[in-house]
Parts: sequence; C-alpha cells; structure tokens
Amino acid sequence: MLKITNICKTYQNGVKALDNVSLNIDKGMFGLLGPNGAGKSSLMRTIATLQQPDSGNIQFDTLDVLRQPNALRQRLGYLPQDFGVYPRISAYDLLDHLAVLKGLTNKAQRKETVDGLLAHTNLFQHRHKAVSGYSGGMRQRFGIAQALLGDPDLLIVDEPTAGLDPEERNRFHNLLVSLGEQKVIILSTHIVDDVSELCANMAVLGGGQILLQGNPILVTQELEGRIWRKSVSLQEAAELEKSLQVISKRLLAGQTIIHVLADQAPQGFESAPANLEDVYFSTLDAARKAERQAQAA
Repeated sequence: MLKITNICKTYQNGVKALDNVSLNIDKGMFGLLGPNGAGKSSLMRTIATLQQPDSGNIQFDTLDVLRQPNALRQRLGYLPQDFGVYPRISAYDLLDHLAVLKGLTNKAQRKETVDGLLAHTNLFQHRHKAVSGYSGGMRQRFGIAQALLGDPDLLIVDEPTAGLDPEERNRFHNLLVSLGEQKVIILSTHIVDDVSELCANMAVLGGGQILLQGNPILVTQELEGRIWRKSVSLQEAAELEKSLQVISKRLLAGQTIIHVLADQAPQGFESAPANLEDVYFSTLDAARKAERQAQAA
C-alpha cells in the first residue's frame, strides 16, 4: 500500500500546488482526476522523489519514501507527462542503455528483458527505429517499457493518453490492464473516460486538495436520479446557468446539451443516467462555489 499523509507543497513563486493531501492507495489501478493546474503532476513528482514536499509523509509498504528516496526508486517505474529521447538512437539501444542505468548489468539477462518489454508493448517489430520518429502512441508505449524496467511494484503514469488517437488510446489501455493487480499503478489524468474504464478506485484533485475519493461506480450511483439534461441554444444555456446548477455543457450533433444537478426535474428537462463525468464536474463545481463564498466572506 502507498500511504500519503498531509502532503503540502508551495513553490517559490507562491503557488500552493498541494494543500494537505492524504490518500491510501492499494494494489491495482488508481485514477487521479483533475483539471490542468490541479496539482496532479506536483503530487506525482513528489511521490517519485523528484521533489521534496514542505511537510507531510509518504510510506510505501514499510518504506519511508521521503527519507529513503533511493530505496523507493529501486521499486519505482515512472512515465512523466513529457519525456525527451536521444534523436538518433533506436528503441532497442535506448531501452538497453536505460536498463544499464537501472542496474541490469548482465548482458544476456538485459537482452532478454529488453526484448520482452518491447514485445509486451508491441514495439518489437519497430525496435531498430529511432524513438524520436515514433508516433505519439508508440512513444507512450516505449515510455511504459522503460517504466517497467526492473519489474517495479509502484508504477506512476502521468497524462499517458493525452493527444493519442482512439486506436492508440485503446491499445494503451489494454497494455495498462495487462499489468494486472500485482502493482500499485497510479494513473494521473484529466480524461474522465480513462479512469471510468480502467480504475477500481479514484480521487478528484482540485486546487491542490483532494475533493473526492472512492470507487467510480459507487460515487456515480450517488448522483442517480439527480442529473437532468436538455438541448438548448447557447443564449438559453447562459440564462439557465443563472438559476440552475449547470455542471456541464457539451456539443452533440451540433446541438448544445447541458446537464443540471437538482433533486427535482427543472421545467423542460429530462432525466439522464449519471456517469463519472457528472461526478467529476459536479465535484469541481461545488469546490469552486465554496472557494468563491470563502473569498466573499
């Protein structure tokens, strides 16, 4: 288990990225949802020992992460949101080089590991091509291959499907699922469907704070019978936002569809099945309203 307790982080420019964050994360896929700027990458970098928090504790099994960062790194696989590669090095040579840095010094064992990871990520047939020439999805799969070097039991993937086309995104999902339940896998993303499809547990992070935590199915069920939808014009949507709790607006076949959170059906609205996106948007909406009220007080 990964136990995060009261983590705080404020950067030198005054931005409070993490504000008393606490989470307990068991083995399996855990989704961390939040908009850009919510603090997701700051939390991932802190867990990965790339930066120290101002206060708080992180424990992985019996390991004190902040006091024993090198011990944690031996058990960690990390795919950051953005990563660079050497421009003219093939996938095989780069992964082999990274394996050496990871401590795999036996040449025969290293070759077996590198070949196996490239096959597992469906890159073996492209192993002699330069990673810099890979498509976005292929680069992300290579990122997972390097993260899996040394068979880590803590895996962090930060915004892994941003920018991927639907086919590559589905392939990447299948790859994550294939890693099984024997690792703690943290999926940090702003894409709700990724969490809905992959994760048994999740949390919503906003403004550097944990706003919601739970099982995606259970937290969605709490909104059943309280989500209402209507097709409206943009002008009508703006008017309805003044009197109703509009949690989302989206285009569907050229029409604007709004979702409203209410105990009773507003006039002209029909019931809509609740989904994780409704949970996400209603959670962020409630947090923003609370912040505005606190500022006005």
